[in-house]
Amino acid sequence: MSIRFLNKQPDVSQFSDEELVSRFAETQQQTYFEELYRRYIHLAYGVCLKLMKNEDDSRDVVSDVFKILFTKLPTADVKSFKAYLYTVSRNECIAKLRQKKSDMEKLAKYNHLENSPDDFMENDGFAALFNTNPSMEQEVERAVAELGDEQQTCVRMFFYDDKSYREIATETGYTEKQVKSYLQNGKRNLRILLEKEMRKHTA
Repeated sequence: MSIRFLNKQPDVSQFSDEELVSRFAETQQQTYFEELYRRYIHLAYGVCLKLMKNEDDSRDVVSDVFKILFTKLPTADVKSFKAYLYTVSRNECIAKLRQKKSDMEKLAKYNHLENSPDDFMENDGFAALFNTNPSMEQEVERAVAELGDEQQTCVRMFFYDDKSYREIATETGYTEKQVKSYLQNGKRNLRILLEKEMRKHTA
């Protein structure tokens, strides 16, 4: 009769946070990380919800937080997992909020020029693309990168850096008339590039 010895899995629920972090760092076994996740998923969600003020956004950030932790824990010098989790969660929320604020400011800038009396934003549907499809931010960035140097410089300084015509002219050496021309042509070319991209998605 043969005797088989089975490798008994450790009861990770009995380990301290520090032991779980240490063992995960040493072995890369997901079991240890999953126990940390089970213990602190609600804490991370609470931190994110307090900052994000939105349940869906908070869940998205929590998912990102634990992905970061899974990658960083093996090499991080963690004295307290709870404190480390709080710091990572808070930093991720702040980064997301800053990005969101930046996106909203850019959108507001486009909307303002859409309604400006000088008809600078000649395409009535341009701002609507952002209002109905926030992912267009990435499409705009790709389109801006395709503009000529002068147009791209003026578009980035005006929309992204919130510079006035005069400030752009001072920093680039262009005249204010040239700046306005580059912006008008850049906007027109952006419209063409974005409409081309939109046709791809609707074809």
